Amino acid sequence: MTPEHALPVTLTLNTARDGAAKAATLLQRGFVLPITSTISIAELLMDLPGFNEEYIRDRVQTIFVNGLAEDNTSRELVPGDTLALSAAMPGLAGAIFRRGGQHASLRTRPVAVTYYETDQSGYITLKLFNMIATETGPRLLQAGILIKGKTLARFLDRQGERILPVIKRAEVEGIPVELNKLAVEVADNKLIFLKIHD
Repeated sequence: MTPEHALPVTLTLNTARDGAAKAATLLQRGFVLPITSTISIAELLMDLPGFNEEYIRDRVQTIFVNGLAEDNTSRELVPGDTLALSAAMPGLAGAIFRRGGQHASLRTRPVAVTYYETDQSGYITLKLFNMIATETGPRLLQAGILIKGKTLARFLDRQGERILPVIKRAEVEGIPVELNKLAVEVADNKLIFLKIHD
């Protein structure tokens, strides 16, 4: 359940076939997951559509928590944390940041970490990249995600030419919205519960 001070507005998008797949790049920008206490990376992911022990072990090769590489999925997350996941990345960077990789010693060790988010009390932000977004994104979007209105509005502004043509109908709280006004409609909402039907 989301905190009472941030009840989301529901946005439902009915799209052409594979509409959820085309929108999966949205997940790179980050969506939020409400939590009430600390939770491990593995526990958080296991509750999400498309993730299971095998997938996390074999497919999630790179993990960042608040911008720092993390090898252990038992790492505890707290409200305000940002978790980013990627499949194997190419080249030396991929080798350095890969979980449990032999080049992990080449990572830069920060002297101190100052986290930049201050308005995420009660939430973890999750960002999914490359094949992780492609493979799990459609199921997540079909089940529904919580996302900041401004984040969604920026995505629609920048990706509108690619995304809007596959949307057949958009409804905010059950009321139809013109597609060319969709970004403006969602921008002022702190949280959107976005669900895609394709």
